[in-house]
Amino acid sequence: MEIGANGAAIHRSQAVKDLLSHKPGRVHLERLPANSPELNPVELLWSQLKQSLANQVFTCLEHLQDAVLKQVANLRADRKLITAFFRKKEVAYFTN
Repeated sequence: MEIGANGAAIHRSQAVKDLLSHKPGRVHLERLPANSPELNPVELLWSQLKQSLANQVFTCLEHLQDAVLKQVANLRADRKLITAFFRKKEVAYFTN
């Protein structure tokens, strides 16, 4: 996968172009500067996930996996929190 001035190659792939052609006007791609995790709502999600698992000790991979999947399920159920990641001032992807 190439990463350079134009971002990751996967973002310019034919699959992405095909998806966008079927959703005219509904999806807008926004190129983010390299090394700017504060602008990426996914990074906010990962931070929340890591914070929820902090200070826990897992004695085996299965316990860690169970805890991660539980927290992911909790995040999926909290639409307000997920929406807040996208409404953060620095990100502001949603406009009403």
